[in-house]
Amino acid sequence: MSPIRHLLVHLTEGARADTLLRLAGALADRHAAAITALAALPSPLRGALLSAEGAALAVQVAADEQQRLRAAAAARCAEAAARGTPAIALQCAEGDADVLLRAASRTADLLLVGQPAGDDPSALEPAAAARLLTGAACPVLVLPHIAGNGAAPWPGGVPRRALVAWSGKREAARALRDALPLLAAGATEVEVVSFVARGDDSASASAELDEVRRHLKRHGIDAHGALLHGGDASIAERLRRGWIPDVPVAEALLSHAADLDADLLVMGAWGHARAWELVLGGVTRTMLQSMTLPVLMSH
Repeated sequence: MSPIRHLLVHLTEGARADTLLRLAGALADRHAAAITALAALPSPLRGALLSAEGAALAVQVAADEQQRLRAAAAARCAEAAARGTPAIALQCAEGDADVLLRAASRTADLLLVGQPAGDDPSALEPAAAARLLTGAACPVLVLPHIAGNGAAPWPGGVPRRALVAWSGKREAARALRDALPLLAAGATEVEVVSFVARGDDSASASAELDEVRRHLKRHGIDAHGALLHGGDASIAERLRRGWIPDVPVAEALLSHAADLDADLLVMGAWGHARAWELVLGGVTRTMLQSMTLPVLMSH
């Protein structure tokens, strides 16, 4: 029995929501899973400076907008059902999307969301995406902007070629474990890669990749490993405005994914207290900004 039995989809107003529902439908068929679509509704404006009339108007405007969004969400789910998508349980709740999704993820096996911002005003903002990735109780599958044409990226709910980013950290191990049901469903090619910077022990990294491959083999998944090489950033690069640590790692992963024609990237989402990286690590932040393929992230 597949451990993926409940899919949670962030339902927005943009065209990418159709892609998310199509992918959720394909995954639901593959894993015999239920689907819940969650749409976040705006709350009425509140503030000490609002007059009684202004407050009443704000409440009415918000109520009208909520009604419009409920109707649009219901219509989108009905259209998905007409295409053959398994039954969708629609939830419309008032509040911030990342807060609602974090709460709902506690009883979900996989959360599907769109890449932050973009041309969808109801999509997650980057800061909200950071809070979601570090607070979700289940793995998060993020679809890029370029997947917004309505077609599901994985026919049959199975990724063809998967790239697994291995760093040796707890988050990478959790992402690998969370990806097992997707990889074991029939991926034709799986590659595990590790980034080796100048001065790192390549032999040790290679041995660690071999152990990861043996672990995947125990689950019936044949994988091969590769080391990606690169140097440390110079002092001038570190002082440059807008420089983000570990950007070369993210760029190398995306470039390698393109070379493989991969349609899934698996990686750990992690964050730490270094001020210039805010909430997320540099690789995670850059991946959210520049992703070109679906990315499964776990924290």
